[in-house]
Amino acid sequence: MLEVRDVEVRYRNGALGVKNVSLVVEQGQVVALFGANGAGKTTTVRATSGFLHSEGTKITRGRIVWNGTDLTNSEPHVFARAGVAVVPERKKVFPKLTVRENLSSMGSAVSGRAHAERLLNVLELFPAIATRLDEAAGRLSGGEQQMLAIGRALLRDPKVLIIDEMTLGLHPSVHVILFDAVRRIVEAGTSILLVDESMAFALKLADHCCVIRSGEIVDSGPAERFRADHERAMANVF
Repeated sequence: MLEVRDVEVRYRNGALGVKNVSLVVEQGQVVALFGANGAGKTTTVRATSGFLHSEGTKITRGRIVWNGTDLTNSEPHVFARAGVAVVPERKKVFPKLTVRENLSSMGSAVSGRAHAERLLNVLELFPAIATRLDEAAGRLSGGEQQMLAIGRALLRDPKVLIIDEMTLGLHPSVHVILFDAVRRIVEAGTSILLVDESMAFALKLADHCCVIRSGEIVDSGPAERFRADHERAMANVF
C-alpha cells in the first residue's frame, strides 16, 4: 500500500537527512522501524507523511508511492486524504483544549452515526481517556496523551497509521496498554508503521522490520528473523 523507494532527504542547509531509504507497508501489516537517536527515523516518518513539506524541506531523490500514486513531496493534507495518518514524536495534543475538543479538532471524513461509532471504538480502545473527556489534555499523563493522539488519528479511519516513538519516555506499564492497542488496531484492518525504542515489544507484533543507521537502511526482513536473532538485530541498531 505504502512504498518508500530509495528516498534521500537533504535539509535546507544542505545536510543529509536520510539516503537510500526503502520500505513497504502492506495491507494488514505492522512494519517496525528501529534505530538509535539521530539515525533518521523521524525524518523518514516526516517524509512518508508529507510533514517535511511544511518545514520547507524536500525529498531530493526517490519516491513515496501510495497504491500506485506518486505522493512524493505532497503536502500533509494530501497524505491524510489518501488515508495516511501520523502520530508525531512530540507535540501530540493541544494541551489547553479538552480531551473531547482534541478528538474533534481534526474534523471527520464522515458525520452522524459513522462518526459516533468511530468515537465509541476509540473510547473502548482507551478507557483511560473515556472518563476524562472534559479535562484539559495538558493534565493527562504522558501515556494518556499518547492514547489521545492515537485515538484522534483513528477517527479519520486511516488505512495506514504511522506512530513515531510510541513509548518514548513512558512508564513500562503503559507499554503493555499501547502495544495491545496496536494489535487491536491492526486486527480491525489498519496497517501500521511503528517507530519505537521498545524493541522487545515491537518484535512481538511486527510482520516486517527495518533498521536505520546514519540515515540509511542497513537491515530489513521478516520479523521472524529478527526475533530468532535478537542479538544481531540489536547490534545493527546500535
